[in-house]
Amino acid sequence: RRVHGDVDESMGALVGVMRLIVLTVVVLFVIVPLISGTVYPQFQELLVIMGDVNPYAFAGFGIGISIAFSIVGAAWGILLTGSSMSAAAIRSPHIRSKNLISIIFCEAVAIYGIIMAIILQSKVKEPLNYDPLSIDRLKGACYTLLATGLTVGLGNLACGVSVGIVGSSCALADAANSSLFVKILVVEIFASALGIFAIIVGILQSAKAII
Repeated sequence: RRVHGDVDESMGALVGVMRLIVLTVVVLFVIVPLISGTVYPQFQELLVIMGDVNPYAFAGFGIGISIAFSIVGAAWGILLTGSSMSAAAIRSPHIRSKNLISIIFCEAVAIYGIIMAIILQSKVKEPLNYDPLSIDRLKGACYTLLATGLTVGLGNLACGVSVGIVGSSCALADAANSSLFVKILVVEIFASALGIFAIIVGILQSAKAII
């Protein structure tokens, strides 16, 4: 029951995050424009505000989001899998060795984030000159790095939670019936592949970030 409670709490937290994102979008793009007497947001004012921020700050945010969300996803997955494996191992000690692969899958999510952060960091350079065209290119590259960090970070966060929930189920199923381990492990492999997809998309995005 405790294990199922952890899974339910994790799903509830994810739903809460999604609701917060939707609420933020609604407030910024619907409520605020209506209060200010316009139908659409003042994108020109937003561009002025963003233009006053150092472009490298956006690149730094992207790198930080990439590695931070990946680590959170890995930790979350290890929490779910580890608690289930520990509880199930009391009844069936033989599952401890086999189900360590679920922990490895979760840890790989954090490694994905570190790899992507290193790739993004290598993109941050000083422009050759500071003419208007180079400055515009610098801003575009830094915005792209921010978008890449969000893509990889959120993708790895979802991947870590997915692997953790499936790994939790795998440990419980293996304790009840060992023949189910390989079948559920296939599902866990596909869940782990989500993080690889996020990295591939992130690499394709970051390729456009040329300073």
